[in-house]
Amino acid sequence: MRSLPSGGLVGTTARHYVDKLETLLDANDHIYKGENDDESLAGFKDDTIASKLRDKIFDSSITLVLISKNMKDLSMSEDDQWIPWEISCSLKEMTRGDRTSGTNAAVAIVLPDRAGSYEYFVRPICTNGCTNWQTGNTFTIIGKNMFNRKEPKTFTCAQHPAGGAVHTGNDHSYIHQAKWDDFVSNINGYLTVATQMQENLDDYEIIKIV
Repeated sequence: MRSLPSGGLVGTTARHYVDKLETLLDANDHIYKGENDDESLAGFKDDTIASKLRDKIFDSSITLVLISKNMKDLSMSEDDQWIPWEISCSLKEMTRGDRTSGTNAAVAIVLPDRAGSYEYFVRPICTNGCTNWQTGNTFTIIGKNMFNRKEPKTFTCAQHPAGGAVHTGNDHSYIHQAKWDDFVSNINGYLTVATQMQENLDDYEIIKIV
């Protein structure tokens, strides 16, 4: 198993972080259900994709999404890529016989780039600790499920040029965000917060369609 220091590693891919994450999670409670590296959507119809993913996701309760700088293939439409479909399926309620799988809790874990920086997605904007999360730099279904609380909690930061409102608290986004270093230092804390938001679904405008 390759060890990943904080701040990233030259030559490291998102798959290396998946491998590392699996060693950090309790194997009895958390199972990776994502796509394999060699799987492609080519040749699948929409209903086939949904059925395939429902089989993987039905008995899961928390979805972990790894955000990386080049996670989107810009040469392809979003609905031809696995990640948006996985997010969509995990956010939908599914019923099989007498069993129902509800909307998963979700955490987006932002990976550092090869220079060890998070600023492609998380940019500090003032000395008060305010940050700008670049939600447009990821898939639409992920970005739209961030900062989507129906009644957001905000404050006005005097340091911002326009005096803009800033989201506050740890429940402003249904897909809860965390930098890799922060997440691995407090895994149970982040999963607990995500689960608490899952228990308050009606507080969020949740987008479930790719």
